[in-house]
Amino acid sequence: MPTEIRPARDDELDRVHFIAAYSFSGDRSQEGRQRGMHIEELGPATVLLEDGEIVAALKVYPFTMLVNGAPIGMGGVSGVSCLPEARRKGHVGALLRYVLAEMRDRGQPLSALYTPHQALYRKYGYMVAAANLKFSFHPKHVAPYSPQPARGRAERITEEQLPVVEDLYTRFSEGRTGQHVRSPRWWKEAFFRRIYDDERKLTDVAVWRNDAGEATGYVSYQSTREHTPPMRVSRVWVREFVAIEGAAYQGLMRYLLSHDLAEEIFWYGPVEDPLAYALDDSYQVKREYDDDMMLRVVDVEKAVAARPPGSGAPEGAFTLAITDAACPWNQGAWRIECSDGRLEARKVDGPGDLSMEAATFAAVYDGFMRASDAVRTGLAEASDGNAALLANRVFASQYPPSGSDFF
Repeated sequence: MPTEIRPARDDELDRVHFIAAYSFSGDRSQEGRQRGMHIEELGPATVLLEDGEIVAALKVYPFTMLVNGAPIGMGGVSGVSCLPEARRKGHVGALLRYVLAEMRDRGQPLSALYTPHQALYRKYGYMVAAANLKFSFHPKHVAPYSPQPARGRAERITEEQLPVVEDLYTRFSEGRTGQHVRSPRWWKEAFFRRIYDDERKLTDVAVWRNDAGEATGYVSYQSTREHTPPMRVSRVWVREFVAIEGAAYQGLMRYLLSHDLAEEIFWYGPVEDPLAYALDDSYQVKREYDDDMMLRVVDVEKAVAARPPGSGAPEGAFTLAITDAACPWNQGAWRIECSDGRLEARKVDGPGDLSMEAATFAAVYDGFMRASDAVRTGLAEASDGNAALLANRVFASQYPPSGSDFF
């Protein structure tokens, strides 16, 4: 059956919505599409036609992601969907290869996605490259460890006061990996509301101000009440917790604990966050490790040049051989050089000191996995052990990579 891949036309967006809603058990009606119009407008759809009929689609959002604090263009793949009668024919793979080539042409060296189907996307060069911890605790079972009273006050804010939060987020994100440089549209559609919430209910946001009145942190959260027969369970879902200084961290934690009618407070936070130890009894804080964003390097040359080397990385070079069927322009050996505080990658002939698949390189690239650990677990091979050690330092991340914006 002949197939065609191309951008969706405006008169085809009803069909795109139907396929995505069918695949993800959403509302397939015209009303359902209207409620999700903000999602439709965030990024263009690409469709695959079989015998002239659209049977599969996906979207690519234009994002910018930080790697060691450096902004790098990234295509966020979302809404990958295919009708059941057209599955097992390679349509999703064809769509992914098509949009990866488009990302390269648009100057987006990285791509990322969220999925419960890791095995599928690893075939196309994506790898889990970020993680979070789910912290959960009963607000009446813990207290702040510090006995000192909070210095400052919490102040709930509205959408009109967004610039205060934007500044705090930018300051907090300095040097981090995985955070987005949020566009005005993303702030509007995905901060004060959950992007995939059909009801578009407002999220509560509280800013912490110190004794001088300066904003030094914020927390965004939603309260839910779920009916789990025979009881109704109240929860507070912390969506983002940002503190620039210790007093703000302690103050915002006390503010959250004051929501003590809830049975649970939970937050998907960075793996390095010491939340459990900022409270008086860490055993009361349940922590669950959660795989997060999958990353893929679309353009090795540009992606390597765009990210800063790890802090204190020595000058030196090694050769990295990459296997990449989905992005053949990445296939081959690359000389990775660290010099004058910058990284460079250029194609060379011959074998590599290190060899790995594109998926493994994605996790090494952003510092989620050390090259030496990739070698130790058989995800990479090394003809020169020193090359893996150098790669560890060159691609180190100042903070463990974490996903800040689900899409």
